Amino acid sequence: MVYDEENILLMTPGPVPLHPRVYQAMSRVVFHHRTPEYRKTFGECVSMMKEVMQTENDVFIITGSGTAAMEAAIANCVSPGDKVLTLINGKFSERWVELTETFGGKPVPLEVEWGKAIKPEIVSEALDKEPDIKFVAICHNETSTAVINPLQKIAKITKEQDKILIVDGITSVGGDYVYPDKWGVDILIAGSQKCLGCSPGLGMIMVGPKAWEIINKRENIPSYYLNLPAYKKSFEKSSEPPYTSAISLIYGLHEALKMILEEGYENRVKRHRLMAKALRSGIEVLGLQLLAEKGYESNTITAARYPDGVDDGAFRKAMQKHGILVAGGQSHLKGKIFRVAHMNIIAEREILLVLAMTSLVLKELGFKCESGAGVAAAQETFLKNLK
Repeated sequence: MVYDEENILLMTPGPVPLHPRVYQAMSRVVFHHRTPEYRKTFGECVSMMKEVMQTENDVFIITGSGTAAMEAAIANCVSPGDKVLTLINGKFSERWVELTETFGGKPVPLEVEWGKAIKPEIVSEALDKEPDIKFVAICHNETSTAVINPLQKIAKITKEQDKILIVDGITSVGGDYVYPDKWGVDILIAGSQKCLGCSPGLGMIMVGPKAWEIINKRENIPSYYLNLPAYKKSFEKSSEPPYTSAISLIYGLHEALKMILEEGYENRVKRHRLMAKALRSGIEVLGLQLLAEKGYESNTITAARYPDGVDDGAFRKAMQKHGILVAGGQSHLKGKIFRVAHMNIIAEREILLVLAMTSLVLKELGFKCESGAGVAAAQETFLKNLK
């Protein structure tokens, strides 16, 4: 067997391929976390994270996945009985409902067909219908369906109606445009293993002034480890978290963030968008349909419907045999779609390779498509856009 977990190409929505510089950083000798040397590294991580998140608000780095940061948002903000408008258009946005219920809040689910985007007008209608809603929770980039929601327009509505907007930006921060301060996002979540290009295990949470007003009024926050006032107090005192850091992951994140800033925010977003455009054009030329609603396609992940007669298990197993790991569908989309992520250091080489292997595997499984058509379409996209 030529390909195994040592050399397979990860085209999954986290973990993603890491640059050797990040691996090397994580292999550093572990130093003690309550020292000036480590505090400097951690403080630089927070400063760089603010740049990547495009914010001047507080940012905290939590040992735990992005879901831990999501839980921190709900645990610190939502009191028992508080209404939370939970905007659902995929598997990951459902998590806001579950978290709200866990901490005694009252979710008000607003769900649209998976593959469709959450439109601003339905958010406005829902808030008009139940004016006592206090929070709105949304997944900016819904990875399960490869749909990006119009966050800026939704944030305008929540700001006008004085609601606290909590955003899962786990697969958009570092890969697409997110401007929480300009748009009016009150809490923004990110995760290390997606567009940021580090290993899993770190969650980031940005907390704005309106969210702090809510948090500071609470008499009891039902979490010890995810207590945000404790993080704020500790960082303001000594530029470190209140509890033991995942030291090696912080080393890796430090290097990954340096690389993001070296590339430049605008350049990085443009690259992610170009890779998405090229992959989508190649997939459609092969005769496959995209799942995402036209005009709302994600720029960090693409989902394609299987053609009739192509089995999900057989397709992904064959792709893996040829050295590429792609993701399947979730929930009721299981077996109906496959998903290809294009995050972090993914560029032309990987996109062309994925399209070439997709064509090969489809033909192996009996689906008729023109050899090389997907690659040719992506090449044309690159030739028109690359400088």
